[in-house]
Amino acid sequence: MSKMFAPAIEVIKSSISRAFHEPELKSLVEQFVEYKQTEGSSFGQLAALHCRMFGGDEQHAAAAAAAVDLMILSLDIYDDLQDQDNDTVPWSKISPALALNAAIGLQALSVEVLMSLPSSIDRKAAAVDALNQGILGAVNGQHADLLNKPLSEEESLQMIADKAGSLVAASCLVGTALMTDEHHDIVIQYGRAIGVTAQLNNDVAGIKAWSTRNDLLARKLTLPVQFLLEQKSDEAAVVRRYYDREITAEQLLEHKHAIMDYIHNCGCIEYGLVLGRLKQYEAEEGIAQLPVEESWREQLRAFM
Repeated sequence: MSKMFAPAIEVIKSSISRAFHEPELKSLVEQFVEYKQTEGSSFGQLAALHCRMFGGDEQHAAAAAAAVDLMILSLDIYDDLQDQDNDTVPWSKISPALALNAAIGLQALSVEVLMSLPSSIDRKAAAVDALNQGILGAVNGQHADLLNKPLSEEESLQMIADKAGSLVAASCLVGTALMTDEHHDIVIQYGRAIGVTAQLNNDVAGIKAWSTRNDLLARKLTLPVQFLLEQKSDEAAVVRRYYDREITAEQLLEHKHAIMDYIHNCGCIEYGLVLGRLKQYEAEEGIAQLPVEESWREQLRAFM
């Protein structure tokens, strides 16, 4: 994962100091931001890159990245509170009510960062709209994901495009919209494709790594998992029984090595990777249409 855009960190810190006067709340959001820095963020980097690519200066690029990273952090908190599957993050170690309150504040702050820029109201409004469209898309995708119902390949890809693709597209578009009304359709197209590619690769990783966040143990219905569940084999039958809650996680883990061998040989991994590669080609086609210097395109391709 890319490091957070350094100038954005300073914008975030100064914005927190202005926005949060309640000492404990201020301390909490500062802790959350500090933790997020250790994870890194491609989202803010994409916002800054697009801002500079279309003529923005350092101030606008830093604000674009800061706004996007604040939005992503707030959504990460919402997501972890909903899924309750990640007890390593600081917001999972405190009262959910306090974590939720901080997330609401961070989301509001993402808008304030953009609106405080010395730009025309039209440019700022366009960037805020891009931010909000990303959130709306992600909320739709997250709702479908939380329902965790079997979906067709087309439905699953739409859910991923909403949940992950919308956020990458919004990140790209925030930086773009601050500078220009042009090329938005192209930016949205390849931004969504980049997001879907990344999520499909994550889903492949999620079926291979047996940890507390393994997709099988969590009974998630990602595309690679659904591919596995459709197979006619003893290993797939055991996994189906676990998903139907006929056996426990401990009983599933008794078959761990056999299931892992089967996962690596049944084609579910290749299936997820091929879908991801197709979306990567789609992103590359969109990037190729941008009327910018090749050096900018090369920087964009580095995010795939």
